Amino acid sequence: MTLIGCSRAGIWLFEQAQEGHSLRCLGIFDRAAERMTLAPDESSAHAGPYFEALERTGHIVAPAAKSHPATAGFFGKSLEVNGVESLLATAFSLNGELFGTFTCTEVGKVHQWTPKQLLLLKRIAARASLSLAGASRVGSLTMPAML
Repeated sequence: MTLIGCSRAGIWLFEQAQEGHSLRCLGIFDRAAERMTLAPDESSAHAGPYFEALERTGHIVAPAAKSHPATAGFFGKSLEVNGVESLLATAFSLNGELFGTFTCTEVGKVHQWTPKQLLLLKRIAARASLSLAGASRVGSLTMPAML
Protein backbone atom coordinates (compact mmCIF):
# COMPACT_ATOMS: atom_id res chain seq x y z
CA MET A 1 0.00 0.00 0.00
CA THR A 2 2.87 2.33 0.75
CA LEU A 3 4.34 1.68 -2.70
CA ILE A 4 1.06 2.49 -4.39
CA GLY A 5 0.23 5.42 -2.13
CA CYS A 6 -3.39 5.23 -1.04
CA SER A 7 -5.52 5.64 2.08
CA ARG A 8 -7.01 2.15 2.02
CA ALA A 9 -6.33 -1.11 0.22
CA GLY A 10 -8.82 -3.95 0.03
CA ILE A 11 -9.36 -7.41 -1.35
CA TRP A 12 -12.81 -8.47 -2.52
CA LEU A 13 -14.21 -11.73 -3.92
CA PHE A 14 -16.87 -11.89 -6.62
CA GLU A 15 -20.14 -13.61 -5.78
CA GLN A 16 -23.55 -13.99 -7.31
CA ALA A 17 -26.32 -12.23 -5.40
CA GLN A 18 -30.09 -12.23 -5.85
CA GLU A 19 -29.93 -8.86 -7.59
CA GLY A 20 -26.85 -9.76 -9.68
CA HIS A 21 -23.17 -9.56 -8.91
CA SER A 22 -21.78 -8.71 -5.50
CA LEU A 23 -18.44 -8.29 -3.78
CA ARG A 24 -17.51 -9.92 -0.49
CA CYS A 25 -14.84 -8.08 1.48
CA LEU A 26 -11.99 -10.20 2.79
CA GLY A 27 -10.35 -7.19 4.39
CA ILE A 28 -9.35 -3.57 4.04
CA PHE A 29 -6.19 -2.06 5.44
CA ASP A 30 -6.76 1.51 6.58
CA ARG A 31 -3.46 3.39 6.64
CA ALA A 32 -4.73 6.18 8.94
CA ALA A 33 -5.95 3.69 11.55
CA GLU A 34 -3.04 1.32 10.84
CA ARG A 35 -5.28 -1.73 11.04
CA MET A 36 -7.36 -4.17 9.04
CA THR A 37 -11.10 -3.70 8.93
CA LEU A 38 -14.00 -5.39 7.21
CA ALA A 39 -16.58 -3.76 5.04
CA PRO A 40 -20.08 -5.01 4.33
CA ASP A 41 -20.70 -6.86 1.09
CA GLU A 42 -21.42 -4.60 -1.84
CA SER A 43 -24.30 -5.52 -4.11
CA SER A 44 -26.64 -3.50 -6.19
CA ALA A 45 -28.89 -3.64 -9.19
CA HIS A 46 -26.40 -1.09 -10.59
CA ALA A 47 -23.36 -3.40 -10.32
CA GLY A 48 -23.27 -4.16 -14.06
CA PRO A 49 -20.96 -1.32 -15.18
CA TYR A 50 -18.39 -2.15 -12.46
CA PHE A 51 -18.19 -5.82 -13.38
CA GLU A 52 -18.33 -5.12 -17.12
CA ALA A 53 -15.38 -2.73 -16.83
CA LEU A 54 -13.35 -5.34 -14.93
CA GLU A 55 -14.24 -8.03 -17.49
CA ARG A 56 -13.44 -5.74 -20.42
CA THR A 57 -10.19 -4.10 -19.31
CA GLY A 58 -9.23 -5.86 -16.08
CA HIS A 59 -9.12 -2.63 -14.13
CA ILE A 60 -10.92 0.58 -13.17
CA VAL A 61 -9.22 3.94 -12.76
CA ALA A 62 -11.69 6.31 -11.12
CA PRO A 63 -10.12 9.56 -9.85
CA ALA A 64 -13.66 10.85 -9.21
CA ALA A 65 -15.29 7.64 -7.92
CA LYS A 66 -18.60 9.30 -7.03
CA SER A 67 -19.22 10.23 -10.66
CA HIS A 68 -17.28 7.54 -12.57
CA PRO A 69 -19.66 5.39 -14.66
CA ALA A 70 -18.26 2.09 -13.30
CA THR A 71 -18.32 3.01 -9.61
CA ALA A 72 -21.00 5.63 -8.96
CA GLY A 73 -24.06 3.40 -9.28
CA PHE A 74 -22.57 0.32 -7.66
CA PHE A 75 -20.92 1.82 -4.60
CA GLY A 76 -23.23 4.82 -4.37
CA LYS A 77 -23.80 5.76 -0.73
CA SER A 78 -20.86 3.77 0.67
CA LEU A 79 -18.43 6.09 -1.14
CA GLU A 80 -20.05 9.07 0.51
CA VAL A 81 -20.31 7.50 3.96
CA ASN A 82 -16.69 6.34 3.94
CA GLY A 83 -15.26 9.55 2.47
CA VAL A 84 -13.90 7.78 -0.63
CA GLU A 85 -13.07 10.21 -3.41
CA SER A 86 -10.93 8.05 -5.73
CA LEU A 87 -10.77 4.33 -6.49
CA LEU A 88 -8.31 2.13 -8.34
CA ALA A 89 -9.24 -1.51 -8.89
CA THR A 90 -7.75 -4.44 -10.71
CA ALA A 91 -9.33 -7.83 -11.20
CA PHE A 92 -7.58 -11.08 -10.49
CA SER A 93 -8.36 -14.45 -11.98
CA LEU A 94 -8.25 -18.05 -10.89
CA ASN A 95 -8.06 -20.73 -13.56
CA GLY A 96 -8.85 -18.11 -16.20
CA GLU A 97 -12.02 -16.81 -14.56
CA LEU A 98 -12.49 -13.54 -12.72
CA PHE A 99 -12.31 -14.30 -9.03
CA GLY A 100 -12.01 -10.97 -7.25
CA THR A 101 -10.55 -7.51 -7.17
CA PHE A 102 -7.92 -5.54 -5.34
CA THR A 103 -8.87 -1.96 -4.61
CA CYS A 104 -7.00 1.14 -3.55
CA THR A 105 -9.01 4.11 -2.39
CA GLU A 106 -8.17 7.66 -1.49
CA VAL A 107 -10.16 9.22 1.33
CA GLY A 108 -10.87 12.92 1.64
CA LYS A 109 -9.25 14.07 -1.60
CA VAL A 110 -9.30 13.28 -5.29
CA HIS A 111 -6.28 11.33 -6.48
CA GLN A 112 -5.08 11.11 -10.08
CA TRP A 113 -3.90 7.49 -10.34
CA THR A 114 -0.75 6.99 -12.39
CA PRO A 115 0.09 4.17 -14.81
CA LYS A 116 2.82 3.11 -12.36
CA GLN A 117 0.27 2.73 -9.54
CA LEU A 118 -1.98 0.65 -11.78
CA LEU A 119 0.96 -1.54 -12.82
CA LEU A 120 1.94 -2.15 -9.19
CA LEU A 121 -1.62 -3.14 -8.28
CA LYS A 122 -1.77 -5.49 -11.29
CA ARG A 123 1.48 -7.14 -10.18
CA ILE A 124 0.05 -7.68 -6.70
CA ALA A 125 -3.08 -9.21 -8.23
CA ALA A 126 -1.03 -11.53 -10.45
CA ARG A 127 0.97 -12.81 -7.48
CA ALA A 128 -2.17 -13.27 -5.40
CA SER A 129 -3.79 -15.25 -8.21
CA LEU A 130 -0.92 -17.73 -8.10
CA SER A 131 -1.23 -18.07 -4.32
CA LEU A 132 -4.99 -18.53 -4.49
CA ALA A 133 -4.65 -21.12 -7.25
CA GLY A 134 -2.22 -23.07 -5.06
CA ALA A 135 -4.55 -22.85 -2.06
CA SER A 136 -7.53 -24.04 -4.12
CA ARG A 137 -5.57 -27.09 -5.32
CA VAL A 138 -4.88 -28.23 -1.76
CA GLY A 139 -8.46 -27.59 -0.70
CA SER A 140 -7.78 -24.79 1.77
CA LEU A 141 -9.78 -22.21 -0.14
CA THR A 142 -13.55 -22.13 -0.51
CA MET A 143 -14.42 -21.02 -4.00
CA PRO A 144 -17.14 -18.39 -4.36
CA ALA A 145 -19.59 -18.52 -7.23
CA MET A 146 -17.86 -17.22 -10.34
CA LEU A 147 -19.20 -14.60 -12.73
